[in-house]
Amino acid sequence: MADHDDKLTASEEALLESFFSAACADEAVAAEPSPELLARVLEDGYGVQDALAAVPAQAAPYPAPRRGIFAALLAAIGGAPGLAGLAAATVAGVWFGASPPEAVSNVTASLFAPASASEAVADDDLLGYDMAYADLLTDG
Repeated sequence: MADHDDKLTASEEALLESFFSAACADEAVAAEPSPELLARVLEDGYGVQDALAAVPAQAAPYPAPRRGIFAALLAAIGGAPGLAGLAAATVAGVWFGASPPEAVSNVTASLFAPASASEAVADDDLLGYDMAYADLLTDG
């Protein structure tokens, strides 16, 4: 196929040119279609349009189901794998909170325990509220 030459010779060109000039000169090819043919084509087209208009549009048999709030929440966290991961993290958090390992207990005790008794929070100073001013609130 690579050695195939697509160029036409002069005699082939002349032969093709004679066929093309004969086709252009032919009046049957250049003439417009007959009115009877156009009428039959239009009648067939109108019949197809009427057949399409007579067919009722297909409606959906059931409306699409709506997703509930729990399905949307489950999809937001990643589906069942996300829910399993959250459940495992919750169980581990409750476990460490109820029975912390010794290493965690030492770290939290050093972080949150007061260094001396003078730094301990007094019972009457709850969340920065001084109980000495409580009498002002009731008297006034």
